[in-house]
Amino acid sequence: MYLSVITDQIDADLNTALRIAKEYGYHDVELHNVFGKSIEQCNDTEVEQIKSLLKTYDCKVSCIASTVFFLCPLLEGDQVTLFNPEFYTIEGGLEEHLRYLERACVIAKALDCPRVRIFPFRFPDNRAPYFGTDEHIALIIENVKKAVTVAEKHGITLVLENCPYSHLPKGAMTIQVVSAVNSDALKLLWDPANSYRAYQENVPPQYLKTTLSEECSLIAPWIDHIHIKNYQYDPQFEKPFCHTSLQNGDIDFVQLFAELKACGYQGALSLEAETPWEETSDSLAWMEKALSA
Repeated sequence: MYLSVITDQIDADLNTALRIAKEYGYHDVELHNVFGKSIEQCNDTEVEQIKSLLKTYDCKVSCIASTVFFLCPLLEGDQVTLFNPEFYTIEGGLEEHLRYLERACVIAKALDCPRVRIFPFRFPDNRAPYFGTDEHIALIIENVKKAVTVAEKHGITLVLENCPYSHLPKGAMTIQVVSAVNSDALKLLWDPANSYRAYQENVPPQYLKTTLSEECSLIAPWIDHIHIKNYQYDPQFEKPFCHTSLQNGDIDFVQLFAELKACGYQGALSLEAETPWEETSDSLAWMEKALSA
């Protein structure tokens, strides 16, 4: 396993983020928000600027964190909106997202990055749960197969992220899509904290009691990339899952890292702290120490 960090978690300015990442001992970075846009929206000139900065700081790209299929309606009539204006993302229908995926793959190749992140479609504002039904999963599989065709053409691996704002919030749910598509060009991006804070009303009963350790064992063979963040659950708040530094949250990452190592995972642990800088810096230092122990 090796360390990585999403650059915009450090600073919106890529030059600043790369400099600080190196100061904390991180040689691999993940790219999402770059130049005030989502990475798949970057033009050729901007990609060359990114390449130059990566060379300056001797950094490699672990993942192109595109927003393909995030704000893409799954069913006709679905209305999807952004939960956080600071989360840069593309919009539009399926064909537009596939065009952006093509661009993301081109950028990944230019930056010598083997993988591109995609999402299992944001759940809509105008249709109540229950999500993860057979109908929805079948349609997600159909659409992801189209994405895989694009990725295979470019020799890129897609990593499907379990996301609490999507139809498949838990890793144990996203595995249905990956196993059904059955392509070397599609793997899992596991975010254990996303699984932990998944909206319970959006999770079918058979997945509600699955622990993170159990989920890790179940999905380990398909994991190709991992996002790391932590939460403290505090019911006094309207939004009870509160972002916190890695060492102060509810998830025991020392145990989880040991379990991932035992499962043979050798990929990136990419920090997506989603906290103010003081806590993010603590997480950067803690993760570097935890992984070297």
